[in-house]
Amino acid sequence: MLLQMGEKLHIVFNEDGYTYGNCVLIDDDIRVVIDSGAGRELAKVQPENVDILINTHHHYDHVRDNKLFTRAQVLLHPVECISIKSIEKVMAIEGWKELMHEDLYGQEPQTKAVEDPYSINEEWRVDGEINDGQVIDCGSTKFVVLHTPGHSKGHCAFYFPDEDLAFLGDICLTKVGPWYGEAHTDPGELIASIDRIIELNPAAVVTSHVNRVFTNPRPALSEYRDRILKREQRILKQLRESPQTIDQLAAKRLIYREHPYLPVLFWEKSMLRNHLERLVKLGLAEEVEEGVFKAV
Repeated sequence: MLLQMGEKLHIVFNEDGYTYGNCVLIDDDIRVVIDSGAGRELAKVQPENVDILINTHHHYDHVRDNKLFTRAQVLLHPVECISIKSIEKVMAIEGWKELMHEDLYGQEPQTKAVEDPYSINEEWRVDGEINDGQVIDCGSTKFVVLHTPGHSKGHCAFYFPDEDLAFLGDICLTKVGPWYGEAHTDPGELIASIDRIIELNPAAVVTSHVNRVFTNPRPALSEYRDRILKREQRILKQLRESPQTIDQLAAKRLIYREHPYLPVLFWEKSMLRNHLERLVKLGLAEEVEEGVFKAV
């Protein structure tokens, strides 16, 4: 579905579900699209006639159809320009061998939840960079790049001042979020990024994975941010009761209520690892022996 939000600004809501994502079309003097994961709906933006493609970050559901933008200049944040060269990062499975006991691609297809990265024979082209505070001028439409790390280190959101609208990418406001499973990512960075959007106080926001416009989004953003802190308190409660490993904490499902697929368990462990690294830095936990943590 194509939803018009301004004279030249449209939101492309994907209709294909998981592993796809919403996109933005600025149909101005310079035609710009943000992200390429809208699946069948992407045809409505005419990718072959787009001048600039910007990716919010490097994950597969945001870059999966970059190849359709044959004449567009492809732009990402400098950190993402590096990350997109790693298929493990693109598929959000970097660090699998360190945290998991099972081989993901020895599983039955219905248990995988993500596509086999080694079946994707694609190199993502990058032509240039975007940076925090940069203004993209499309003609009558202008928007601002906001570096919002946490979901990934180079993740960006975008603010359209004339419409007082922000496209938040994977500050996604879904029921199962937030996700901050990139290796050695500080959850505090995502908290700060969400606080930045709250302080910006746009009249409306759109995200990559909810097919609606959030008006007066402050309450939704605050509740979403506070989930990170609640998860952290659950972790600390467990560590006060006894020293524990990441495997032991993951078995208690402190982040996800269910682990229907192996990648979900992996992402739980990844986020637990990042929480533990943050808690150690804050002096709230310590590693008493290799891989075993307790509260301080």
